[in-house]
Amino acid sequence: MTKRLLVIISDRLSDLIRKGEMTPRYYNPGELFDEVHILMTNDDHPDLGLLQKTVGRAALFIYNLPAEKRLFIRSLGWQSFLMKKWTERGLEIVNDVSPHLVRVYNNFKEGYLASQIKKRMGIPYVVSLHGVWDKDDLSTFKNRMICVFRRKLERISLENSDHVIAVYQPILRYAREYGAKTFSLIYNVVSSAWLKEKKGYEIQKRPRIITINRQLKEKNPENIIRAILDIDCEYTIVGDGPHHEYLEGLAKRVGVGDKITFIKAIANERLCQMLAEYDIMVSHCDYWGIPKSIIEASIVGLPIIINQHPLEPIPEYKGDWLMLCKNTSDGYAEAIKQMIGDSELRENMGKAAKIYAQNNWLPEEMEEEVVSIYRGLMKS
Repeated sequence: MTKRLLVIISDRLSDLIRKGEMTPRYYNPGELFDEVHILMTNDDHPDLGLLQKTVGRAALFIYNLPAEKRLFIRSLGWQSFLMKKWTERGLEIVNDVSPHLVRVYNNFKEGYLASQIKKRMGIPYVVSLHGVWDKDDLSTFKNRMICVFRRKLERISLENSDHVIAVYQPILRYAREYGAKTFSLIYNVVSSAWLKEKKGYEIQKRPRIITINRQLKEKNPENIIRAILDIDCEYTIVGDGPHHEYLEGLAKRVGVGDKITFIKAIANERLCQMLAEYDIMVSHCDYWGIPKSIIEASIVGLPIIINQHPLEPIPEYKGDWLMLCKNTSDGYAEAIKQMIGDSELRENMGKAAKIYAQNNWLPEEMEEEVVSIYRGLMKS
């Protein structure tokens, strides 16, 4: 029997391809399925050849179900009866695919569609949550208003789901409160085959520091840029986003432009291979969870510095496996200087990070947990 998986996402896959964020088997863990059908709620047309690695050896199919930009307004805040035309188009696509399981990324309109697929066709679905959506992305008035109206979709998605996967611990509270009945903590699967273990911790010539983050307000490395003014180092910033041009200009104004290399996009394979060449990873994140880049760095055994969360501690950061600092230029400067100046500390932190990763988020184990959930749902 040909096993078919339907994946529903809002991402523009062409953007992820351009950034190099293509993880093998990401949409087909364990290569469990013979066919993977990806339904995007946009009008993107990615290169299937470049996307193939994300589904392994499975046959790959792409569909578009654009949610017009004014859908939120025209449906008066995603009222289901005003979304009916869009939902029916999705159901027609799914009826032709006839999948055995649906995986949906986040519980917005995509999760709502999965709930209607289950209601109409009896197909089970798994929701993976990548944010604490009653707390994350609320820095603007527009986003706060969207959150208020979106809650109905979030609850419908989770209440009717067959399993919810939380990619970090704070999401579990959100999942429970919004109606999830069965859920698991399974961290983001990263490309372990490309990650090279860090062997030595002695600094060669100038210290090499790296930050890998999408350049949003919540992940803005501005204070790290300011922190290195009096630190002799080579600093690499990998990522793009709405703050990118501002950060390039800031580096020049602060007087550290000659110390910084900005890389907008790089293949994940190359990025994973080069991580071990750096001495320290320094990051900023105000979201309620651990960034994928920190998971990758910990597996490599790279010493890590990251800011304390502005509201409450992140559960994954408990213990001495990384260094926490204040999200200020002085806070980062003090932490970086301490890490650079103590080779024993760097080695101890790097090895502690590696042990923590082995105990909590080895990619092979995370992938197998997802496969186990999929198999159980298809048997039932």
